[in-house]
Amino acid sequence: MPLHEGWLDQYNRMLRSHVRLIEAAGPSSLGPDEARDRLYHFFQDAFHLRDWLRYSDNPNVKARATALWGENNHIKATPALALCHDICVGLKHFSVDRPATGDSATTIDQQNVQVALPVFETRVEFPGSLQHAHDQRLAEEQAVATAAHRWRITSNGAHCDALDLADEVIAAWDSWLRANSLL
Repeated sequence: MPLHEGWLDQYNRMLRSHVRLIEAAGPSSLGPDEARDRLYHFFQDAFHLRDWLRYSDNPNVKARATALWGENNHIKATPALALCHDICVGLKHFSVDRPATGDSATTIDQQNVQVALPVFETRVEFPGSLQHAHDQRLAEEQAVATAAHRWRITSNGAHCDALDLADEVIAAWDSWLRANSLL
């Protein structure tokens, strides 16, 4: 394992990716590319938890993780994890040959950005104080625009919000890990 990490490190990495995704949803100063990178990383980190569990050094964890593999596995049986699977595999391979959702066309098909511009106040004071002009210029320099990013996922003809799905993925992993006495 890299840096002697285990499945719990990957679980915590997924949680940190979730926090970064929520930050990207805004308002933030992130551009659309960085925000989208955070979206992709979350779904990759979340799905790869399955591999970290399967290849755990702990035989008990490894044995429990068998439920995550095979034809009728827990990933396919859990809608949020099935979508996470298809998104992650689609990001890696550009297509999904064996979709967990049953829809090889599952995709992130929309990114919306809502931009909030700062309020600028323009005053003309003549003769004005030099200090006031300096304070006004400083306030304008500190004002920044923010962006809030949202994504839509489409699978089997239904649409869902990516942030809602991310919350469901975390809940699904937490539920499975608790049911298997791993959390």
